[in-house]
Amino acid sequence: MIFKRLGIVFIVSLTFCSCSKGNLPKEVKQALSLAGENKSELLKVINTYNKNPNDSLKLKSAYYLIANMPYHSFKKGNKVFDEAFALAGKEREKQIKENPSEKNPKDSTYTKLGLLLDSISIANPLLDKSPDLHYDLKFVNAQYLIDNIELAFIAHKKMPLKLCENFDEFLYYVLPYRVGQEPIEANKRKELHEEYSWVYDSLKTNSLDDVVGKIYDINRFRVISKRHPNYNYPYSFSQINHIKIADCTDITNYIVYILRALGIPAGVDYTTKLGNTNRSGGAHTWVFYLNNGNQRALNSGPVYFDLEKTFRFSSTPKVYRRQFHKKQEPAYEVTHLYRDVFDVDIPAIWNIDKLSDSNIFLGIYDSNKDLFKVATAEKINNNSAFFKNMGNNIIYFPYVESPENPINYPFELTKDGKIVFFNNNETVLEKAKLLRKYPPFGIKSKKQKYRRIEDLNGAIIQGANIDSDTHYIDLDSISKFKSTQSIKFYFNTPKKYKFFRFKAKKYGRKVSIASFKLLDNKNGEVLKDWDKLLINSEEEPDDYTNIIDNNQLSYVERKFLTITYSFNKPKEIFGFEIQARNDGNHINVGDNYELHYWDKKWVSLGEKKATDTVLVYNSIPKNLLYLLKNNSRGKEEFVFKFDDDGNQFWVGCSEYENDKSFYNL
Repeated sequence: MIFKRLGIVFIVSLTFCSCSKGNLPKEVKQALSLAGENKSELLKVINTYNKNPNDSLKLKSAYYLIANMPYHSFKKGNKVFDEAFALAGKEREKQIKENPSEKNPKDSTYTKLGLLLDSISIANPLLDKSPDLHYDLKFVNAQYLIDNIELAFIAHKKMPLKLCENFDEFLYYVLPYRVGQEPIEANKRKELHEEYSWVYDSLKTNSLDDVVGKIYDINRFRVISKRHPNYNYPYSFSQINHIKIADCTDITNYIVYILRALGIPAGVDYTTKLGNTNRSGGAHTWVFYLNNGNQRALNSGPVYFDLEKTFRFSSTPKVYRRQFHKKQEPAYEVTHLYRDVFDVDIPAIWNIDKLSDSNIFLGIYDSNKDLFKVATAEKINNNSAFFKNMGNNIIYFPYVESPENPINYPFELTKDGKIVFFNNNETVLEKAKLLRKYPPFGIKSKKQKYRRIEDLNGAIIQGANIDSDTHYIDLDSISKFKSTQSIKFYFNTPKKYKFFRFKAKKYGRKVSIASFKLLDNKNGEVLKDWDKLLINSEEEPDDYTNIIDNNQLSYVERKFLTITYSFNKPKEIFGFEIQARNDGNHINVGDNYELHYWDKKWVSLGEKKATDTVLVYNSIPKNLLYLLKNNSRGKEEFVFKFDDDGNQFWVGCSEYENDKSFYNL
């Protein structure tokens, strides 16, 4: 893991002209004028530090916080819901105790929380569920701000390492009393400072990375995609501390607050869209912390891992940094800290009459033929739009005002920064072969989809007449398996046993499988009757139907996975059918597909019913951008190109197909 030097010039949003009582900075005066009845509380903070010259830095800290309070507010749900988080937290504690060595136990805490929140809502039908909105400027009292300032300085002083390069870094990434829009809680910073006080001694003999990693290990945070609809606003840090499960924003905020409470300069970076996905908009938030001018970016949970390589190779167009001080438009950008960036100049060949200084954008394909805006042109020169610091290895759509007004063809910004337009050159691709409608894996998720397939390699199929490891005989093994389709394998000769078992290779992680079925005859018909079906020696657990339900999206997942079919007497079996856990985005036989290409708009090449797992279109326009839709089912889809041989190529994905190093990010 390599630290990146920070080449950032910070623009301070507050100019400290004087620390004297009668000459407050302009921004502080403006904040006080908006504070209403709370003005006296904020003046108490200033008066606490404006008397002693030794408190000059604390006075500047007070000015910084007060001047920027107008930009912050929070929503707090009815306190009756707090009990749900406390009770769900007990469920989390139980699951952790049952899985002491599992860093990311798949538990029922989130489900339990949902049931509890629903129960409270039902029990209180007249309850006003809308949260109370509080503005920091009118809510935060003097003692809270004074305590926050004192604790920030104490933590900074106790830190045995020099982590802040300058006072600005302390102001921005240690001092703030909030991280995002979480509810303000009295004494929370002090509680966390005391809870993690062991960090200071630990840092005397361990690296900062190891100590932060220990904080992750203690908490074992679990990230989910969204909050519960009955409590759909930021969780408080106390609520998160109970359940240790939340969306990436809430978890990130909590981790950052822990680090700041210890004097470790930390903050939040985020992206609004990944460049090769249409799932949930592709937005993501994560943690960064500083070490004397160097930066480490971390996943928000459950385990500590450095995101440096992930973002260096993933298709991320823009990365932004959340700041406590004055809101910036556009947001403060830090893409260059994570990946190669390039400036691009796009000539307008259409809709030139609509061009203006602020209405030209770059979009990324989102869903349903729509675009997600990721950048605004910096300037226009001779009908060309200039965009700064764009992430590479991504396909962009340039447009004016709205996606219906393109100014040029979509283009690929290659890894080395070249612009390659997908324009119509009137040539023909004789044979286009399609295997999928969505990228087969994502770098950000460490190619999990590929690993799930490859984890089936090394598995063995066994038979026995006594259900004991010493009696099983190897009948077949799985190797070079790379498909997401359901595949049938036949034994050289039929095998007759009372027990047939699939036994996965013993990895140190869970193995998933969508289906494992036995073949009843030489024609490949699937066996329909057996006595018992066991998963890891457990008879018909809750999820056992997932491997026989003909739903390719359901699956079972276990460490040291075994699946055993048991019969009352020896049964003749001709082979087995197996399917890896998958997303269903391959070509499904019997489904209706429609291939489109982009030429000023999306143009259909006609619908085809899949009769094979490879879909073929002949004599189509070449060198354009394409989109395959499944008109029978599913929502996921993304744009792609074809290589010269007519094979699909997913920009930002296909070039890493055989690179297994991403498994170890």
